[in-house]
Amino acid sequence: MVYLFLAAGLFLLPMLLRLAIRLRLGIPILYALGMLTVFHSWYQTHTALADGIFFALVGLTALSWVATAARKVYVWLDERLAERAAVHELASRVRQARASGESAVSTDGLWY
Repeated sequence: MVYLFLAAGLFLLPMLLRLAIRLRLGIPILYALGMLTVFHSWYQTHTALADGIFFALVGLTALSWVATAARKVYVWLDERLAERAAVHELASRVRQARASGESAVSTDGLWY
């Protein structure tokens, strides 16, 4: 039974590490592993400082998530506004073509 849990853990470990790196948590995880293994004595004497550094790293990671989300929302809104402007311009061209009696409408310059 122990071997089953060990095998399952070793099977899941690469997927969890890939997920952590994808979520930009690689540096905080490396820091935490370093504090718990290599620098354990320093961590015990400077617990508040080490925890503050760890929380700052996690906070910067969360800030990068917020910046990425804001950038994606900005791009999405910009695309929607450009599309709406193109629709209004096309409608204006259709009205102008009808008013002048033309049957063809130019779509040059409406979309990128």
